[in-house]
Amino acid sequence: MSAHSGTVRADERRAAGTDATRERILHAAREVVARKGKRAATTREIAEVAGVNETTLFRHFGTKEKLLFELVEYCCPSTSIDEYTVSLRGSVESDLMTIGNFLMERLWNMRDMVRWSMVEDDYETNVYGSATWRPQNAVREALVAFMASRVERGEIVGNPEDLAAVFGSMIFAHVMGRQKYPDVRFYADQEYGLRMYIQIFLNGSRSK
Repeated sequence: MSAHSGTVRADERRAAGTDATRERILHAAREVVARKGKRAATTREIAEVAGVNETTLFRHFGTKEKLLFELVEYCCPSTSIDEYTVSLRGSVESDLMTIGNFLMERLWNMRDMVRWSMVEDDYETNVYGSATWRPQNAVREALVAFMASRVERGEIVGNPEDLAAVFGSMIFAHVMGRQKYPDVRFYADQEYGLRMYIQIFLNGSRSK
């Protein structure tokens, strides 16, 4: 093995180690924030849960707020919803079922982050600062684009932004209700609840 090859492999191992450390810290941050909230979560505890020292955490992320911002980006990739909706070519009912199931599962898996983002008033200001990217905006924009395409095809009527807001709000409310009423069929049976939402939604927006 040449000296150059050995250097390249050593660099690759260091990069892999760095990525693994960052992932451990991100997972630890999510766990601690889910239990304690953003304010009460400390970088010291996050580092302990990740199995690193606090200096390592700051070397990778700089500040607690930057760590939380990267945590949101890590857990809520902005491209996934766009990639999921642009290829849909079925009926409006079946495509809404597909989108609804995707969003329900995604929100359910992120319910801990949704919860702490709602109850802490300074979340938007301190975590995002002046950044233009928002996970909720990515979802909203994809829904607006989907609704606009179906309005253009004459399948539904209305303002695409309003339609996206109504449908998205239904999905969000369902996920929150599932946490509160896990034994109620409407919430426990995702397909059952989603079909009812779509029926109500289309009764109000379908082109006559």
